[in-house]
Amino acid sequence: MPTAEHFAHSMSRLGISDNCRVVIYDERENMWAARLWWMLRAFGFKNAAVLNGGWTAWILENRPISSKLSYFPVTNFTPRYNPNLIADKMEVLAAINQKEICIVSALGRRQHRGERNEYGRRGHIPGAKNVTAWEILDRKTNRYRPLENLHSLFKPMLNAERVITYCGGGIAASSDAFILHLLGHKNIAVYDGGLIEWCSDRNLPLALD
Repeated sequence: MPTAEHFAHSMSRLGISDNCRVVIYDERENMWAARLWWMLRAFGFKNAAVLNGGWTAWILENRPISSKLSYFPVTNFTPRYNPNLIADKMEVLAAINQKEICIVSALGRRQHRGERNEYGRRGHIPGAKNVTAWEILDRKTNRYRPLENLHSLFKPMLNAERVITYCGGGIAASSDAFILHLLGHKNIAVYDGGLIEWCSDRNLPLALD
């Protein structure tokens, strides 16, 4: 996460004011759009949405496109940082032994099980449940699965008092956090450092179960 000042400066240069509406899309699996959505929310901006299916669905549906660059006047974005939406490694470490907090990995299953090693050490944060940022999607259209399917995937987490999502560095984790928000959970955080930070500290535990 950037500082509040840096984020506010960047948003202001893009023409994003406190009172405008923002719709975000990407050309991957919505996770980069969800990341920006979560960052906006963390800095107090609540009038943002993720375009369901992003660029993939837009093109499949033959919707209009343009190569013209769009510019908006520089405006003023006021950051109102909410630290409750971003978890650090010490909060995650403490959450391992707290039954009321659920940790969720958004990484692929092979990475979660420790069959792949992309971050210097194998495994997942102990006790973490695994809902990948890809199984929440229709892989052809990149649209999110129906709410009843998503509810089934996240059902074990919805009763937790607090949920902390993580991945490698806070991108895929934002997709899981976005879905949990859609499903009505009110207390969600993204572990921003993810396994990049966690695995670099040899004193922090990993599990292979």
